[in-house]
Amino acid sequence: MGFLDSVIQSDASVPILIAAVIILIIGFVVGKLVKQFVLQFAEATGVRQKVRFGIDKEAKKFGFNIDFVYLAALVLKYVVFIIAVFLALRVLGVEVGMSTILIPLISYLPNIVSAIIILIIGSAMIEIIADVLKYNLRDRLDEKAKTAGMANVSTNVAAYVRYFLYLVVFITAFLQLGIKVESLMFLVLSIGIIALGTLAILFIFSLKDHVPSVSYGIHLANNKVIVRGDVLQIDDLRGEVVEITLLATVIKNKDGIHHIPNSKLAHNIFSISKR
Repeated sequence: MGFLDSVIQSDASVPILIAAVIILIIGFVVGKLVKQFVLQFAEATGVRQKVRFGIDKEAKKFGFNIDFVYLAALVLKYVVFIIAVFLALRVLGVEVGMSTILIPLISYLPNIVSAIIILIIGSAMIEIIADVLKYNLRDRLDEKAKTAGMANVSTNVAAYVRYFLYLVVFITAFLQLGIKVESLMFLVLSIGIIALGTLAILFIFSLKDHVPSVSYGIHLANNKVIVRGDVLQIDDLRGEVVEITLLATVIKNKDGIHHIPNSKLAHNIFSISKR
């Protein structure tokens, strides 16, 4: 005689069966509510939008069209379902597969939930940090970098910071799942060192042509050869000095703003009219 037959035929076991069914129904309802709550909370707080422009966008570059917030909500729903099934089976006194399947799975669920939270919250925080970094650097760095022939410096710096932080978040999530990442961390460290070395070499070569400008810029600053408010003329260009940087001297006239490399001042005759 099967287990369910014995339960049905036993009057004393009917309340137990009813209790198990109620647990399953509650688990089903709570699971769906958890899913809806996670989606609505992520939408209301802006986390879902940040994740869309973060990890979702990066995944699409590799051919994966995934809504990670929806996936996380779905996983949490099924986590509740599994817990409900576990409790229902415990109420029914079923021991088959408990020690080998369900109990290890239940004990592993916190790791899965933690990894999901790290990925979702981490992705949203990374996008916020990258945006703040980009917009803060844009006003302070991009304009000056243009005089050195480097464009979109703030965007590139923010991108490098974004990818590095994503790497940290993924490694942390893997650790939560119990995945050994020693070899991955060694690979990432090696790639990072190579990338930093390559960037340093490229940066040095990009500045090679600007060394004379920097050198003469220091000379101008230390000796007050030119100061703001002076009228500078070099070749056919004449205007009021509005800024002096290490790379260029900025003048303004009726035609607009002009950046004169300091190296040009060093190798050409110019005149200054004090005001």
